[in-house]
Amino acid sequence: MKKYLIVLIFIFQGCDLLENKPDQVIARLNDEFLYNSDLIEKLPKNISKDDSILFAKNFIDNWAKNKLLYNQALINLDHTEQDEINKLIESYKNDLYSFNYKEKIVKALMDTIVPDTSLTLYYDQNKSNFKLNQDIVKAKYLKISKNNYNNKDIIKRFRRFNKNDLEFLDSISLQFSSFYFNDSVWINKSLFFTKFPELNERLKRNIVKNKLFYKFEDSLELYLINIKDSKFKNEIAPYSFIKTTINQVLINKKKLEFISKFEKELIEDALLKNEFEFYENNK
Repeated sequence: MKKYLIVLIFIFQGCDLLENKPDQVIARLNDEFLYNSDLIEKLPKNISKDDSILFAKNFIDNWAKNKLLYNQALINLDHTEQDEINKLIESYKNDLYSFNYKEKIVKALMDTIVPDTSLTLYYDQNKSNFKLNQDIVKAKYLKISKNNYNNKDIIKRFRRFNKNDLEFLDSISLQFSSFYFNDSVWINKSLFFTKFPELNERLKRNIVKNKLFYKFEDSLELYLINIKDSKFKNEIAPYSFIKTTINQVLINKKKLEFISKFEKELIEDALLKNEFEFYENNK
């Protein structure tokens, strides 16, 4: 074991140099060899020397363990068991090649753009399937020192929030501890309220349900909240909130149809070229 660690330390003391040297053997199991390049390929970047030694030890141990188990399996599994495993390997190999080839064909040839008209039509026809599993809000907030000299004007502009108010608030945003003004986008209600000190659930629901402007403060900060709109769990999800999901659903559907057509054309082409034929059993 001591010799083993000395060898690993030697390897990693020259680790930077090894990448530019001819490949060298770092382990042997009978007539099989593990090379430096195999290790360097798997070695995480920016790893310390001590961690490198530990990683190398585990890597070499796992390599040897897997080789030993494989060799023992060849000895101890009978021909029937080995044949079954080889069939599974061949089947998995074929599936893996086929899957990756189809993915490549899809990326190269399939149009992935779904028109907005298709999205809205699908939404209208399937609204009952798009119930929310969370409360969501359109909202904005602002957090600022409660001793800020300009708070009265900031509160007024935050509540009114016309174009000039937004420009003004943006211009002084360095004064804010934190803020979020994009109240045209639906977001998770719970995530929104993580930006503030703990509020009880009843108060949060009241703020959201009644689309309130709400302000409160603690020992250091003033918090401003304005709820523009809200939807609750089990209500129908708004189209804008679910649009990305619908788009992915329709792309997946389009992909399945594309692959089905592609596979059918492969069969037809093989039959036409007499590369593929099937025989009816004579009874």
